[in-house]
Amino acid sequence: MNRDKTQLFYAGLSQDKTNALSAYGFSVGSLPIHYLGLPLMHLKLKIAEYAPLMDKLHSRFTSWAAKSLSFDGRCLLIKIVITGTVNFWISTFQLPKSCVKKIESLYSRFLWSGSLDKHPNVKVSWTTACLPKLEGGIGLRSFRKWNLTLTMRLVWLLFSGSDSLWVAWHRTYNCRSSYHFWSQDELPSHSWNWRYILRLRELVSNFLISEVKNGYSTSFWFDNWCPLGPLIDIFGREGTRNLRVHIDVSVADACNAQGWSLPHPRSDQEVALHSFLTSIPLPSLASDSDTEKHIWFSGATPKHAFHNWVTNVNKLPTRSRLASWGMQIPTTCCVCSSQPETRDHLMLTCPYATLIWTEVRRRMRTTVPLFTDWSQLIQWSSTSTVTAPFGLRYMATAKYTCMLHNHNLVPVMVLFKDINRQVINSIYALRNMKKFKPLMLLWLI
Repeated sequence: MNRDKTQLFYAGLSQDKTNALSAYGFSVGSLPIHYLGLPLMHLKLKIAEYAPLMDKLHSRFTSWAAKSLSFDGRCLLIKIVITGTVNFWISTFQLPKSCVKKIESLYSRFLWSGSLDKHPNVKVSWTTACLPKLEGGIGLRSFRKWNLTLTMRLVWLLFSGSDSLWVAWHRTYNCRSSYHFWSQDELPSHSWNWRYILRLRELVSNFLISEVKNGYSTSFWFDNWCPLGPLIDIFGREGTRNLRVHIDVSVADACNAQGWSLPHPRSDQEVALHSFLTSIPLPSLASDSDTEKHIWFSGATPKHAFHNWVTNVNKLPTRSRLASWGMQIPTTCCVCSSQPETRDHLMLTCPYATLIWTEVRRRMRTTVPLFTDWSQLIQWSSTSTVTAPFGLRYMATAKYTCMLHNHNLVPVMVLFKDINRQVINSIYALRNMKKFKPLMLLWLI
């Protein structure tokens, strides 16, 4: 690490810790600083903070030979070059109104006069110019509205499962769940950007529609997951008592294996809610979209992922499926000849498959249940523990599925030897990926 190019930033440390850090010889920095051209700060932007943006726009406008450009040429430069520079800022910060007004003033002067020094002879208002062409404008962006749109996109990132560092930090400290986002109050300790995002919740709720999936990440009261809209807006705070559902529960917590845990309806709104709930399946522990994400994850071997996908959608040419198409063949298992040959039997309950899974259990330092249907296997392979993480469970499942597809009937230990070699080779090939580093030790012990 180069000491001349490195600075330390710290806060809230004791004097002893401060002295210990200074002993390393790094210079101490102070906020705000600039990173990738943007100021790193938690307060509302002041004139001094957004001055670099204004200077950059001013230099861009003055450097072009504007007099030789037509109106269309100047409009194209604004749309392609200048708008990209401004987007870099407004996708991160909520710019002050005075800053947006100055930017639009520069745009207007350059568009209508071709120079920043002349007073523009404006023929059409800026509001009209920012309308789409089909609505009578020329397709320029209103930066006030665009800044609002990009700020709302940050909320979308929070709920879309993005793996960005910004989302991970806020998920840890500001909104651990959907309920915490919709119910929390603004605090002085919050950054300016986060307080502004919280003020947009009422507007954002009109555009966010939650996909229930397994129901654990969807708030029963605050998320927009049913046609009625957010239930807290329909039933109010009293609805938690009437429906006997606590305000901070998820959709999955509002039901059990027997059905929805709701009392009999006593109002028109409750009748409408019950009608909708009876028309949808109960949230499952492993939805189809989650399953596909676990099959086609980063690091999966394409051949094995493909065979696992074919098996998951139940498209294997088993004897039961071939007979259902009209083929005159026996439907009994080609291995044990005792049960109908279906996907679940061939992969899980056949005595041959049972012996393979017995060997897998010997390798896994966790309890591997006895699977009776494919959904149980997918649910197990999609979960994770310290001794048997998701990657290791997936590899054992995918390799077994692929090898069974492509092999003739051979002794169990011969097939398991091939599966074992495939798992070891895959772990070794992916050893530089963080989530696969510890798998070799866990599999070999």
